[in-house]
Amino acid sequence: MWKIIYNILIHLLLPFFVFFSLASPKIRRTLGERLFPAKTKTMLSEALWIHAASVGEAVIAENLLNCVRGKDCREKFLVTTNTYYTRDFLRAKAGSNVHAYSLPFDIPFSIRRFAGGVNFKALVIVETEIWPNLIWYAGKRGIPVVIVNGRISDSTVKQYKRFSFFMRRVFSDVDLVLAQSEGHRERYVEIGMDPSRVVNAGNMKYYRNVEGGGGASKGNIITFGSVKEKEVYIIAPVIKRLKRRFPDFLIFVAPRELHLIGLLEEQFAESFDTMRYSVYSGLPDAKPSIVIVDTVGDLLSIYAKSAVAFVGGSLAPYGGQNMLEPLFFGTPAIFGPYTENFREIAAKIIEREAGVTVETGEELFLQMECILTDETMRKRMGDAGEKIVMEQKQVMERVTDAIMEVIWKNSQNS
Repeated sequence: MWKIIYNILIHLLLPFFVFFSLASPKIRRTLGERLFPAKTKTMLSEALWIHAASVGEAVIAENLLNCVRGKDCREKFLVTTNTYYTRDFLRAKAGSNVHAYSLPFDIPFSIRRFAGGVNFKALVIVETEIWPNLIWYAGKRGIPVVIVNGRISDSTVKQYKRFSFFMRRVFSDVDLVLAQSEGHRERYVEIGMDPSRVVNAGNMKYYRNVEGGGGASKGNIITFGSVKEKEVYIIAPVIKRLKRRFPDFLIFVAPRELHLIGLLEEQFAESFDTMRYSVYSGLPDAKPSIVIVDTVGDLLSIYAKSAVAFVGGSLAPYGGQNMLEPLFFGTPAIFGPYTENFREIAAKIIEREAGVTVETGEELFLQMECILTDETMRKRMGDAGEKIVMEQKQVMERVTDAIMEVIWKNSQNS
């Protein structure tokens, strides 16, 4: 009954969505392959299918598949994403036995065309991508479904509760939810998931297999990472003040969306020698004042060399970005008050004094100035951040073992 109603609504809305997509370059680029995807290659039979919506989830997926590889180097992987740049990021970073594609739209025809005839070991969904037809398809084919690092945001939990009768039907085909905290575990239960199939496994975002780690050498570098559009006008005056206060420091600014590159260049090009990262990285002798990061996947290596980093998506109501990333390298993190997507992480960072939170551009400047002029404070914050990351490494191992157990049980029952 609910499947029929859902699919009637999906098909009624499809023409409007296609019209909207044609006007959006970000969506239009993959519209054709998501509506009429190429059929999945038979070589992917018995592969582990991981869905990671965007870059943040893709990083989790990459670390997860590397952990699975450590247990079985013969494992094959299919990774699907919602954006072309995440797909391309995975194709460049994940390895030869990883096949990355755009996820088909949640329409039965598109999903069957993409995945029909291929027997996957499991479908692993990262975080919050709950697509009913995708999950129902897997359930019908006997493919176990696992949601990892599961979370339900503040903005969606109330909506899901209103439709818990429908969500319960969707979740009936989900074998296991590995929630990222006890609070999120409770939310899954509230919106219709069987309590016996929801586990608080911890937050996988704490884990990152990075080369160098806290041993990476620091330079005179300040980084503003994952900056969102509404934050540009807040951080631009801060960056200009920092350049006057610390003229010997190089400042990197990495937008969360690449379409913001032009806007960022407008803020600084007239007053400072500004260069794009794609150009800067190929000119070892270049000495710009500000570098705009116009590539995907390079922010971590920049955090590694930074003396301090601001993590964006948090000074305006976007919900925050992963403020743990600088901590992987012992780099103090600064972020704004809007961190509901990372509430537990943000609270732990503040509690352990590995980072600070600010509410205005003025506070951001003062905190950066304080950290940059106090080497002892900077070292103490860096050490505290590394301890947080070290304590959470077992989470990835726990999640991997749980997935392998679900796959094993499914193979015994088939």
